[in-house]
Amino acid sequence: MSTPILTPTPQVVKAGALKVLASAGLQKYLQRPSRGLALSSNLTTQAYLLAHLPASEMTGGVVWFLPSNHDFSRACLLAQFFWPSQAPALKLSNFPEDLSDWFTNNQTNTAKVLLVAQAHLTLALPKPATVKRRTLCLQAGQELRPLDLLRALEGAGFEPGPLPDAGGWFIKQGGSVTVASSTGTWRLQWNGNTIERLEALNLATGQAEPVVKSITLPPRRLAPDQDTTLTDYLALASPTLIGQPKELKKIKGKSYPLDPLQADPLLASLPLFGRQWPLLAKYLTEGLAAGERINILSSEPQTIKYELKKHGLEPKITEVGERLSAELEGFDDRAGRVIWLTDREILGLKRRRPTRALASFERLTAGDYLVHIDHGIGRFVGLVDQTIDEVNRDYFLVEYAEGDKLFVPIEHTDRLSRYLGGPHPKLERLHSASWFQITKKVKVETARLASELLATYARRAGSQVAPWQHFTEEAPVASSFPWPLTPDQLKAWAEISADLDQTKPMDRLVCGDVGFGKTELAVRAAWRGILNHYQVALLAPTTILAQQHYDTFHNRLSPWGVRLSLISRAVKATEVRRLLADLASGQIDLIIGTHRLLAKDVHFRNLGLLVIDEEQRFGVKQKEELKAIKPALHVLQLSATPIPRTLNLSVSNLRDLSIITTPPASRRAVVTQFCQLDESVISQAINQELGRSGQIYYLVPHISDLATVAARLHRLVPQASLGIIHGRLPPQAVSATMHRFDEGQINILLATTIIENGLDLPNVNTLLVEGAERFGLADLYQLRGRVGRGEVQAYAYFLLGDQQTAAAGKRLEALAQANELGQGLTLALKDLELRGAGAILGREQHGQVSAVGLHLYGQLLAQAIEDLKTGEPAPTIPEVLLRLPLEGRLAAELIPAEPDRIQIYQRLAAMREPAELEPAAQEIIGRPLGDEPADRLFKNLLTLLELKLLAEGARLSEISCQTRQALGRFSLRFLEAPTEEIKQRLTNFDPRWHKVESVWQAEHPLAGGCWIPWLKESLRLLGK
Repeated sequence: MSTPILTPTPQVVKAGALKVLASAGLQKYLQRPSRGLALSSNLTTQAYLLAHLPASEMTGGVVWFLPSNHDFSRACLLAQFFWPSQAPALKLSNFPEDLSDWFTNNQTNTAKVLLVAQAHLTLALPKPATVKRRTLCLQAGQELRPLDLLRALEGAGFEPGPLPDAGGWFIKQGGSVTVASSTGTWRLQWNGNTIERLEALNLATGQAEPVVKSITLPPRRLAPDQDTTLTDYLALASPTLIGQPKELKKIKGKSYPLDPLQADPLLASLPLFGRQWPLLAKYLTEGLAAGERINILSSEPQTIKYELKKHGLEPKITEVGERLSAELEGFDDRAGRVIWLTDREILGLKRRRPTRALASFERLTAGDYLVHIDHGIGRFVGLVDQTIDEVNRDYFLVEYAEGDKLFVPIEHTDRLSRYLGGPHPKLERLHSASWFQITKKVKVETARLASELLATYARRAGSQVAPWQHFTEEAPVASSFPWPLTPDQLKAWAEISADLDQTKPMDRLVCGDVGFGKTELAVRAAWRGILNHYQVALLAPTTILAQQHYDTFHNRLSPWGVRLSLISRAVKATEVRRLLADLASGQIDLIIGTHRLLAKDVHFRNLGLLVIDEEQRFGVKQKEELKAIKPALHVLQLSATPIPRTLNLSVSNLRDLSIITTPPASRRAVVTQFCQLDESVISQAINQELGRSGQIYYLVPHISDLATVAARLHRLVPQASLGIIHGRLPPQAVSATMHRFDEGQINILLATTIIENGLDLPNVNTLLVEGAERFGLADLYQLRGRVGRGEVQAYAYFLLGDQQTAAAGKRLEALAQANELGQGLTLALKDLELRGAGAILGREQHGQVSAVGLHLYGQLLAQAIEDLKTGEPAPTIPEVLLRLPLEGRLAAELIPAEPDRIQIYQRLAAMREPAELEPAAQEIIGRPLGDEPADRLFKNLLTLLELKLLAEGARLSEISCQTRQALGRFSLRFLEAPTEEIKQRLTNFDPRWHKVESVWQAEHPLAGGCWIPWLKESLRLLGK
């Protein structure tokens, strides 16, 4: 079974979680003709307000402004919880991806809500009139030639498809056209030039849904207009605004502005009690005496009931999942006279449940190295089925040293991750003490590194900078960029701009493929810094790249009087001394340089922004020392293949991350060919490029190869002019040759990997790499990115020698598979797997990563950082042994291909919330689960996974069942002795639970699976 193509659509919520929600007092207040309500930054109260808006305020749609783009999932979760079941379906759309759908959607049976991160308010957007004009409304019986529809779709930004994991495509097959849009996937069938039939299509199953009469297709991707922002859409739509920020000008329509200092007391915040039960009881008693209703939302209802009952209180408690509990905040609905209390106020701020977000979910194949968090590094053998205790189950078989075998139950595959860190790691004996000692040592080292990182980032977080002002002079510089920014560029720039508006120093990584426009963002940030009277420094890894950046910034900014200079090996020592003096005195606005900028004699008068290009080429110590020069400093890092440690910092919320995955308009993937070294191929490739007036890069692995190759090229293409550069030439000679090549005086540039990073020459569209098997994978990927920078189709020829190692073959195979745009990060991780971590992570972390693998190292580092932030160690996730009379697995009838079953097992086992399992299962098979045998096995698997999660929360190490005819004796084994409170919960629920030696046991009938809800409830009561 191939991976299904899924079209992302806005989330539609049909019913709320609470059966009785309505606050009559708040509804009555909101229906008054004249009233105002200012909101705090509490997203819970905002979601509560959304659920109570009068129908009249939903007709034009709702725009909900969120603090950041990281709050989208949180807002969706809260909105789903509070949305009343009797109300129309709630449609949640993300800005800017779903703006066209939200703007053109006129359905009356849905409440359409657009979620907007405040950092994205300044995004340039297409004109609203263009969106309306490009929106296609189609209906059965309409006269429309298929060719005219295809042209209209192309004009609306749709592309020929299908495109995996993305909407916005179309495909014509015979007399039908399939279109995937933000509103769904549709199949249109023609009879002549008449649309005869419209069907909703489920791509996961390939089945057509019921026939529809008409559909609306909003445009997918249109060129933005620099003068158009979200405000222009709001002025036309007249929606209701929730959390409207102050900087957004007044829009026609209802508004609930965000004003934390002047928030309306109708939705007031609550005190934090932190398990101080007498204080809580006193507060609740006073509230009840005043006629208030008390609603408690908790993931630990039994604990709260037990404690409050001691004080004579039995308030209404609604049980919620841990994920929702972590997001809820309490408040006092004074209009409805209801107090809503949550775990945040009652139990205190809890750390989030431990996760394994850094685990790898790549496809596993036999022979791959895996890391088991408890048992160490082994080799994956495959998926096997075993019958244990008369129950047939699937297991991951992992082989260790000397033939030791580990059968990992499918519910525990989240404890496995791909080993990345070296080509041939050492395997240990299973159950040896060695792995414990290794992980103990790495934990100590990651704790030390986490302490250093937090100290550095705490100094920066505690520093204050003056918010940067915006200037009208920014617009002409932006418009001088010859291409429109892609949607991802626009989002990244909005996020950078929002960072610069804050008093906290920016520390953002922009990750984007080669040629995807990261430098343009740096130009705009640097210009704003200079306009705010700050100096800007740009650090580049090579002399050539520094020179090219100097040329780019000089062309863009020097017409505006910006004073900029370059420091590198190519600059004479006397000139460097003069430049450093000017830099220290403030006479230079923008300095661009290589590692020379890291020298101790470099001083700034008023440095405000540091840009680090190709950040993966600099050591950790170098970057942190440079940032330590001035804690109150904005830092912007750019990379196509960021080092995994940098991404770990982003995951740990120490650094913000912007990802650019959208290729520039008209950008094409480079046509890549692998072949043996052949003079006819070389001659044909060069002559083809010269025939279209283009230029060529010709790369060799070593300087000693240059003379031989130069003689060959003179013989094969005598009419071509040739230039040669390498790292040992004087910088002035390299600069002169590059200048001639840039001016078109040279046709072929013969070089070593000195040209690997950052060169942007649109006229160079053919690359030949001789001895490609001797280059690293990331090097080859970066080199291929040097061509294809414009609209012309580019070609890359990787010429192979006769001697090719197995490792070289794997590198070339990986590069051949990465034949689409935007796969730099994937290739960086693959390169790490093939050649080890030393060259990427630096010497200090190399040994640690090699010992435990990249993913486990990243998990330990993130956990150490979280421990220091919260002041307490995170509870380890126990490995719970399940020995239950339940057969659950993915049957081959349901998922035929074993690699797909392996990947699905990993995905499901990694989920941390029981509520996530059922929706994920339906998404995997594209339909609800039925009563077929394969479906029942899948349902049983979900039950086992849910029991595992509940047992982890209850801190159990084993759940087992001994069957005696129709009766089962269930046993629970705790990691540590349970408290008296836990014992009482269990026996209050079912007196049959009793202690037998070191376990707790109870008997329960097995017929019809009636034991399953009983066991689930027992485990919930034990959960902390």
